[in-house]
Amino acid sequence: MVRQTTGNEAEMMSNGQGSEACKTVVFAMAKHNLNAGLPVLFRSYSVSTNPGPDCTICDALYATMAHPDLFKSIDITHFGVSQSFVGGEIGCNNPLAHVLAEVQRLYPDRDVGCIVSIGAGHARTIQVPDPSPWSRTQDVVVTRDMAMDSERVAEEVAVRFKGRSGVYFRFNVDQGMQNMDSGSWERLGEAAQHTQAYLRKADTNHKLDEMIRASAESRGAVSTTQAAGQVSAIVEVINRPTDFKRCPAPTIFYTGREHENTQVIGCITGGRRERRVCVVYGLGGVGKTQLVLKVIECTWDEWDHVIYIDASSNEAIEKSMKGFAEARGIGQSYQDVVSWMESCGERWLVVFDNADNHATSIRRYIPARGRGGSVLITTRLPDLAALAVGPGSVCHLSSMNPADGTALLIKIACSRNRCITDKDKEAAEELVKEFGYLALAIVHAGAYIAHSPSITIADYLSRFPAQRQHMLERYKHLPDIAKLDERGDTVYTTWRMCYDQLKPEPRELLWLIAYLHYNGITEEIFKRAAQNMDSRQYPLPPNDQEAQAQARVKKSLSGFMGPDGSWDSMKFDEVMADLSGYSLINYDRMNLAYHVHVLVHDWAKTAVPHSTELAVECTATLLSLSIDWKKDTISLAFKRQLGLHITSMITGNSALGANHCQYFAQVYYCTGQWLHKAKLEEKVVEVFQRELGENDVQTWLAVHEFALCYSELGQWDKAVDLQTQVVDAHRKILGEEHSSTLSSMNNLACTYSHLGRYDEAQQLEAQVVEVRKRVQGEEHPRTLSSMNNLACTYSDLGQYDKAQQLEAQVFDIRKRVLGEEHPDTLTSMSNLALTYSRLGQYDEAQQLGKQVADVRKHVQGEEHPDTLTSMSNLASTYSDLGQYDEAQQLGKQVADLRKRVLGEEHPSTLTSMSNLALNYLHLGRYDEAQQLGVQVVDICKRMQGEEHPDTLTSMNNLALTYSHLGRYDEAKQLGAQVFDVRKHVLGEEHPDTLISMNNLATYYFSLGQWEQAEELYHVFLSIAERILGNSHPHTQLYRRNLELIQANRSKTGNTIQLD
Repeated sequence: MVRQTTGNEAEMMSNGQGSEACKTVVFAMAKHNLNAGLPVLFRSYSVSTNPGPDCTICDALYATMAHPDLFKSIDITHFGVSQSFVGGEIGCNNPLAHVLAEVQRLYPDRDVGCIVSIGAGHARTIQVPDPSPWSRTQDVVVTRDMAMDSERVAEEVAVRFKGRSGVYFRFNVDQGMQNMDSGSWERLGEAAQHTQAYLRKADTNHKLDEMIRASAESRGAVSTTQAAGQVSAIVEVINRPTDFKRCPAPTIFYTGREHENTQVIGCITGGRRERRVCVVYGLGGVGKTQLVLKVIECTWDEWDHVIYIDASSNEAIEKSMKGFAEARGIGQSYQDVVSWMESCGERWLVVFDNADNHATSIRRYIPARGRGGSVLITTRLPDLAALAVGPGSVCHLSSMNPADGTALLIKIACSRNRCITDKDKEAAEELVKEFGYLALAIVHAGAYIAHSPSITIADYLSRFPAQRQHMLERYKHLPDIAKLDERGDTVYTTWRMCYDQLKPEPRELLWLIAYLHYNGITEEIFKRAAQNMDSRQYPLPPNDQEAQAQARVKKSLSGFMGPDGSWDSMKFDEVMADLSGYSLINYDRMNLAYHVHVLVHDWAKTAVPHSTELAVECTATLLSLSIDWKKDTISLAFKRQLGLHITSMITGNSALGANHCQYFAQVYYCTGQWLHKAKLEEKVVEVFQRELGENDVQTWLAVHEFALCYSELGQWDKAVDLQTQVVDAHRKILGEEHSSTLSSMNNLACTYSHLGRYDEAQQLEAQVVEVRKRVQGEEHPRTLSSMNNLACTYSDLGQYDKAQQLEAQVFDIRKRVLGEEHPDTLTSMSNLALTYSRLGQYDEAQQLGKQVADVRKHVQGEEHPDTLTSMSNLASTYSDLGQYDEAQQLGKQVADLRKRVLGEEHPSTLTSMSNLALNYLHLGRYDEAQQLGVQVVDICKRMQGEEHPDTLTSMNNLALTYSHLGRYDEAKQLGAQVFDVRKHVLGEEHPDTLISMNNLATYYFSLGQWEQAEELYHVFLSIAERILGNSHPHTQLYRRNLELIQANRSKTGNTIQLD
């Protein structure tokens, strides 16, 4: 066998293999000295002390197999001396204890994952014989059997590992081997059957599975020192009371956090050869302590010692560690405990819970080394993450996920066998959302509901919004037996303790933040306010409260200004770091903004030392100071980000002054929230008219902004009345060529266009463009705005070539002067794409339309009215290209968004609904097209009048639907009505009028009225060729339809196309 395996019959037992190679040891006994059953070790590796004989593998095998009854002893020459050896059966039949001692000798600093011991089958029972003439012979047999017994060692080792499951595995056939003597080779088949029967037993299978799992995990369950049975020196322990606190168990209601549990467990149990330090940090009340207690419970069997320490102060830590030292008899100070952990060969876990005080020096209590030891820290201080050591050693614990939070609330609230209704389940989801999924708030609310039999989850939810602090503070009034923790601190108490440690500067900043929205708090708000605070002049003089707020805000912001009057970002970062240092505020690196937990945000309002009214006014002052009238890309983007803050400020604070409202309205202008803007502007107009008078310029500027809201809301009759008054007032007060006068004329012209009064719009816009070019210059943003509007009117008038030429000019200048992502540039791109479509240049329209829609989504948001306009135009282009599925999908998305954002009866919403009905028609969904088309026509007639261009478009589309449904008489009647009105309102040569003529001709064709159809086609085809050109898709369509009519006057069944 040796020759076959190694290729050399004389292969030496010790072959000089490397230290990392597998090591083999064979046991035999010295024939002339069997004292203490100490074996001789034949090793495949070198050792410095007590080496075994240097011999061949064959000699070692002969020695270990030299059974006294079967083989003679073997002589081996070692260092020139011949020695005799016999097998290890006598005194060392189970060498496991010697194996473990050898392992500890070789690897004193290593761990053992598992130990597998395989026996040769249980021998017969050893009995003391009754006295007989043959007793001496029987005594010899008993003595031999005792010397060869292997079960004594097996039992001793089993006792050694009794407290450690999953470490020691002993396999030994228990039945059938008793009557087999050594050397019974002829009974090998019988032995195999007994072995197979043993392996089929359930207990054996379970033990094999456990052994495989332990081997695969390689988790290092015990040190080699422990495996070898060595113990540390024992110090006599004096029985006396100590201050050492046992580690508490987690709450029985613990729920969720599987990912975090796995992370922390993996960290602290994975370092068997190194010290691990895991830091769990987060806001007070998120459940850090309970997470750690659950981790300890799950890993309890991993540790020889668990040391649980209250880390709220240096004194508390040293008191806990002193108690442990005395309890274990290892000393009387924290230094003794640290030293013990650094030198201890056993597995220990030390937990520093609630290390929330910056004055506490946690580092000094953490062992610098300690093989197999781990440290767990819970804290609100993110800075302590610097102490973390090992993979996954930093765990930022935040709010629970919604499902776990809801489950936790229901579990606690129903802990007294209370029935849960569907209404309560729904209320639970809403309530944990109100709590921001904060674990402590959920637990306290659940305990209060469980204690109060008359209060359901739904009842608690109905009361909470109006009494947030009161409801959360009720927990501390519960009897102790109803509370779920020893401390009983409410969430507000928890955060107050952090607040008390803050310096004055972060406290003042927190007061301002309390009335902002809890998300999207940026440095830019404070920076812009600080830069504007000395130069800001409000139209109205401040009242006493406003003056006091301005003084407070200026004082707070002045601390962030450098000696040269510039903003000091470093100072601001330092103050915000104090707040985030207690987890009262968090920083979102992705969005470069701070955010506050919703309940912390509520609590912060209670921390403000002055009145609510003054606190609100201070934050309103901060916001209004940060807003300017600039329209560069950066300023517009900043104002769009303030939407949530302005809404949060206005909600429930109706007493805000007009000075603030006019600035806040600018934010809603940027976000496209016209209804919100209108409410603010109406208030500003009312106050300015009363305080400043009808002849003040500021009053009319306010009316101008208010009228713009009406126009954007589609209330064009109201808009045109106000805008006419503004134009007259500006001409009178400021003069014909003043910038404000020209702006009001520009807006009035836009409203004329919305009303379908295109000639008046064109005349007024041309006048404004001419003056602005002369007074302000051709590349001035307001000049470009007027040119853009004039181009739109050209397009409305069907003068597409003039529109394209002017739009391209404006677009190029805006792109160069304002940048590609400026809203005005995007407006030019959108208008140019629409004109390409009307010119039949559908590929160019699609390419540019998709580009502007994507940029607007990114810059202005998906729900901004301008973005929706671009998406609507793109959907129309898809339809022009015959991509009806894409058109229908995008068109429905726009219609749904406009219904929600603008309202169901807004003109833009009606346009989307009309386009969607047309797409249904293209897709053959005629019933849906008719139902939606009738609805749109009715609303348009009521809201805009029967002769408005948008109403006529919806009527035209409905007539097309009637035609596809085979209702040709109704189609003809409605189509003729649209044609007559368009010819009267838009003129006979307008492209929309030509579309109506084409459709009407097709209705004649469908009714068999060939002559009328052909006559009509001759008329509008000549107009189309002159107005649109021969290459326009509509012109080509009209020509094909005429050719079909002429070729098939005598045939039926041919179809011509509608437009």
